[in-house]
Amino acid sequence: MPESSASILKQLVEAGLGYVWLVVLAIWGGTVNYLTRRKKDKSMPFSVIELLGEWVISAFAGVLTAFICQEMGMSYMFTCAMAGIAGHMGGRAIFMLELWVQKRIGISSDK
Repeated sequence: MPESSASILKQLVEAGLGYVWLVVLAIWGGTVNYLTRRKKDKSMPFSVIELLGEWVISAFAGVLTAFICQEMGMSYMFTCAMAGIAGHMGGRAIFMLELWVQKRIGISSDK
């Protein structure tokens, strides 16, 4: 990445706007997931409430993933990609993060 682009991204992150972009990417991923499910199941009617629910879950999954990526020292671009993927995964990403945390702190997932 050219130095000027990297410094612009760094400035956005430092100003807090980088997190807005991460949320947008996560919500975009959730929208793609919702539209893909609708395309597969033609009998599924469009629902604004369901789409809003997808956005909330996707944003949450994307932000959590971004925090973990940043804590692990991943680049901003990699973090953006992971936020979008986690947003697309939605609840599955949250479940996978839950399992990862349980394993990391030594809690058995067997109930």
